[in-house]
Amino acid sequence: MQAPAPRRRAAPRAVTVAVAVALVAACGGPTGAPGSDTSAGTTLRLAETAEYATLNPLETMFGITSKLYDGLYAVGADGTVRPDLATGPPEPDATLTSWTVRLQEGVEFSDGTALDSADVVATYATLVDPAYASPLVSSFPFLTDVAAVDATTVTFTLSEPYAPFPSTLTVGVAPAERLTGTVLDSPLNREPVGSGPYRLSEWRAGESLTLVASDTYRGERPDVERLVVAFVPDENVRAQRLRGGDFDGAQLSPRAAEALAGTEGLTVVANPSADYRAVTLPPGVPAFRDPAVRLALNLAVDRQAMVDGILRGYGSPAATPFTPAQGDAFDPDVGYARDPAAAAALLDSAGWSTGPTGTRAKDGVPLAFTLMYFAEDTLRRDLALAVASDLSQIGADVTVEAVDRAGASAGMHTKAFVLGGGDQPYDPDTQVYSALHSAYAPYDPQDAYSNPSEHADPEVDRLLDAARRSTDAGARTQAYRDVQRVLLADPPMITLVVLEHTYVARGLERYTGVEEVVEPHEHGVAWGPWWNVAEWRARP
Repeated sequence: MQAPAPRRRAAPRAVTVAVAVALVAACGGPTGAPGSDTSAGTTLRLAETAEYATLNPLETMFGITSKLYDGLYAVGADGTVRPDLATGPPEPDATLTSWTVRLQEGVEFSDGTALDSADVVATYATLVDPAYASPLVSSFPFLTDVAAVDATTVTFTLSEPYAPFPSTLTVGVAPAERLTGTVLDSPLNREPVGSGPYRLSEWRAGESLTLVASDTYRGERPDVERLVVAFVPDENVRAQRLRGGDFDGAQLSPRAAEALAGTEGLTVVANPSADYRAVTLPPGVPAFRDPAVRLALNLAVDRQAMVDGILRGYGSPAATPFTPAQGDAFDPDVGYARDPAAAAALLDSAGWSTGPTGTRAKDGVPLAFTLMYFAEDTLRRDLALAVASDLSQIGADVTVEAVDRAGASAGMHTKAFVLGGGDQPYDPDTQVYSALHSAYAPYDPQDAYSNPSEHADPEVDRLLDAARRSTDAGARTQAYRDVQRVLLADPPMITLVVLEHTYVARGLERYTGVEEVVEPHEHGVAWGPWWNVAEWRARP
């Protein structure tokens, strides 16, 4: 990994990227009145579901770090990836193994030092260094070299053609000299230094985090100059304090958000997402090895009832890990109509007979399993209970079990799990490859969420591999649509619903520039209506 000439200091310059660009054809609590003006300027007070573990951009690709750091590219409102630090789309060679990115000039970090290609090289070289142990390394399986051509030009070299590569270049760029240690002990974990519109002002452990507008930001200074994010894990408390005026906004479940609908001064906001929920079907449960069982389970669940009841209409039924966020690659005609009678007939013909207790069995193997969900997640709990109820009608005995993160990973091979997906949904490959390809099928307790059903299908593998290497956008789209047809006939999981993320906010009418965005699995107050808060402008 090469570096350019010594660093230089540059004066800040106001540069704003205003248009989303298609990359390539192939690819203690807070105080004071909410929203009030303070000595620090306009303040927004938000309630987060949990305290952030880190502010290191090499540990998380999206979220709150996006307020502090700029990436080469950023997520746009329409779910495409647009230039941020880059001046335009990355320029691939004919083989999709070399990609050139050109940087804006005059960009500074919050410590006043210049950002140039040396920092980009250092960021990505550190990210893929095994010694640094970044969890983002899995997003760069083919990156072999990053080189600085000059102070504003960087070339990425890949070992194989990889059409989705542009969608991965959203990692926040950090100063080269700050990229020391490992992801566990990096100074960036608690002391971020980025080129984004905000900088960290204060972090009260267990209580709140305060961001203020950065004086070195290259773009127009945010009208919302101060963000105070309180950590309030209990949803009922978040809702009560939001109603009482302590906060300007919070992420709430559909039920909690609906309960606040109509409250004077509050607005319920729903953003589309690629965040899906599914039930894994691992072969460690003997019944799941039968394709007839997997298909019958998919026919038996009432997805629309889950959308209408549990999600309160904030979402849609789903049949595969593909979602509308993947654009033309998503096939809206792929789906299951609920048909318990057909499910029962399928099980009958496959030899799964109903016993005296009402539970089906075949050759002494019962159609029975445990379904895990995260104990603190009421949405996954409700989905688990709904699935158990629906499947009981066709003779499946489902026991729901609340678990923590460690328990979920440990049990993933022998128990079903209510899975959440969509971490990197801005290209179909990064949405589905690790969820479906047989290369990820062997159970690994250290990576239990990749292909958690341990499904292996040669045709799915062939289509996924062809799509990620193709230079033809149309061919990629068709390959992904073909994958969905294969999955419909032989499902590796019970994909249930795609969520809309729900938030409740106060005072949005005071600003222009408030937009919805297609969100990944991650949600919280770094997203919602506040995802582009730095671009809001106060109405006269």
